[in-house]
Amino acid sequence: MHKRLLIIGAGLEQVPAYRLAKKMGLYIVGTDINPKAPAFEFADDKIIASTRDVEDTLMKVKKYAKKNQINGVMTIANDVPLTVATVASEFNLPRMSIKSAKLASNKILMKRAFVKHRVATPDFWEIKDIKELRSLVRKVELPLILKPSDSRGGRGVVLIDEGIKSEWAWKESSKYADNKILILEKFESGPQLSVEGIFLEKTFIPIAFADRNYDNLSETKPHIVENGGVIPSKFQGRILKDIGSLVQSAALALGISWGTVKADIVITENRPKIIELAARLSGNYLATHHIPMAYGVDIVTPLIKMSIGDKVKKTDLKIKQRNYLGVRYFFPPPGKIICIKGIHDVEKLNYVRMFKLYRNVGDEQPEITDHTKRAGTIICEGPDYNTAMRRVEEAVKRIVFITD
Repeated sequence: MHKRLLIIGAGLEQVPAYRLAKKMGLYIVGTDINPKAPAFEFADDKIIASTRDVEDTLMKVKKYAKKNQINGVMTIANDVPLTVATVASEFNLPRMSIKSAKLASNKILMKRAFVKHRVATPDFWEIKDIKELRSLVRKVELPLILKPSDSRGGRGVVLIDEGIKSEWAWKESSKYADNKILILEKFESGPQLSVEGIFLEKTFIPIAFADRNYDNLSETKPHIVENGGVIPSKFQGRILKDIGSLVQSAALALGISWGTVKADIVITENRPKIIELAARLSGNYLATHHIPMAYGVDIVTPLIKMSIGDKVKKTDLKIKQRNYLGVRYFFPPPGKIICIKGIHDVEKLNYVRMFKLYRNVGDEQPEITDHTKRAGTIICEGPDYNTAMRRVEEAVKRIVFITD
């Protein structure tokens, strides 16, 4: 009998995990609230349930499992650690603890754990109402970052500086907070990195370090939306070892010593600090495309193996290459898209490794307020860091969206 793997989420960015699991000979069960979710095409069975609704997912999975044994559960590019941990716990499958998943799902609880265990992180404050926000904005040096304590995908993340009113920031950010509690953070200036890695025998093995790009902040402000970056990072040596140790300390502070984690890091004048940590593999194709292209490492297959209880070897995670990739996203002006120019020109470029558009002519392009509103992505390869960055910046300019 084939082992049966449950994958929480069947969106576009989960497709690579479904394909990999199928190649491994696994029987795939997918869950998603959308019956037409694209990854369902590669599933043997599907369960219609919201990935964020823990109880509904658990109930439907338990019903399914009465006749079908489940051997593992996982997700990718989907910030639902509590759903995964709860289902895995119910069936005594390999997992992080439910307690750890709860800490990773709430930024206030997460940051408190960091402070308790002396993990370097920017100063923060819990915000329960507009009065608390007004008071702190008057007292604390600007700029500040306000965001929901329980949201994801950059939704509701706003920059508060001299030109932003507290009332507007509160309304905008709280729209995306299910628990109606916000977190206010000190804005730390400095280079930012995404770090992706996996725990093996309770030791964190960092795989990828990617520089994050925010040079479009003037266009998206007061919303903060990452505009790609370069992988591998321009930083080398001791600083990366320090960052790897920091990520491990942050994960252990949450009780996480199993599975994959993704961390957002800022390098301040004194030392690196962790902004937040996600108990999952990254979205935006970082885990499924950027890391294999840049490092020659497949980090998704080891997670699948771990989830079904198979052994993962350290050699499976060995870095085989260092190819530089420039990554950018498309930010069209809002409105109905009536024309997209430059597609054929970009497709002819021999250094383009990936080019995806999420919008078509006739689609409505919303205002760019978070990661989910971006209209596509492009990856360009280069022999060195600067060439990769130059190529992708030139390529992204060739695509012109005309909106009404």
